[in-house]
Amino acid sequence: LQLWDTSGQGRFCTIIRSYSRGAQGILLVYDITNKWSFDGINRWLKEVEEHAPGVPKVLVGNRLHLAFKRQVGERDAEAYAAKNRMAFFEVSPLCDFNIRESFSELSRMALHRNGM
Repeated sequence: LQLWDTSGQGRFCTIIRSYSRGAQGILLVYDITNKWSFDGINRWLKEVEEHAPGVPKVLVGNRLHLAFKRQVGERDAEAYAAKNRMAFFEVSPLCDFNIRESFSELSRMALHRNGM
């Protein structure tokens, strides 16, 4: 298992292009307390679809422990994920909430896609 954290920064576009070609699954992570990070998912999704069409994807809303500062509604993110055929999880690494579940679902989707 290899994980690449691009921090959502545009300077990593070439890395995304290069590594998404061989990817078996992609986690697209945004910060639920930062609308800008959610709005940027669309750009990353286009990159992934261009370079790794059909690869399983999971949309992950991070920092659930800061839900009182929420700028991205759970329903909005859920609808976006459904529209783009992605699984969806909100997670909190601080509370160890839904971390395993999001990775397990991505693994399950990747294995299913490869006939396993």
